[in-house]
Amino acid sequence: MTRCKFLKIRTFITLAIFIIGCASVKYVGKSYNPTTNIDIYYSEKDIEREYEVIGHAVGRGGLFVTDDQIHKKLIEEAKQQGADAIVITGVDVEHVSSGDVSSEEKQIEATFIKYKSETEKAPD
Repeated sequence: MTRCKFLKIRTFITLAIFIIGCASVKYVGKSYNPTTNIDIYYSEKDIEREYEVIGHAVGRGGLFVTDDQIHKKLIEEAKQQGADAIVITGVDVEHVSSGDVSSEEKQIEATFIKYKSETEKAPD
């Protein structure tokens, strides 16, 4: 087999695994003790409690990964990072290409928040 064919096959297999693969999350921010319950919001205006933004995340998935699978992965990550809630801030599809092969990758962007406790609130 020629080197060129080998590289094309390897690229195709790598991209195919990526396309079919599972959901993943990249998180940047602060971490706290893990939590067990996550509230979901689609606008920060809907949050009725005082809170602080502790980080931002992007959930990604290939062609056969559903939005629900990415959503669940974001919730798992939020629990691990100690967030109390997630605000979904964006949904996108990114075109990914490698050599002669291209595909789409779904993305869901989220902000992780931590509620301020009653004792942290400023006095009136």
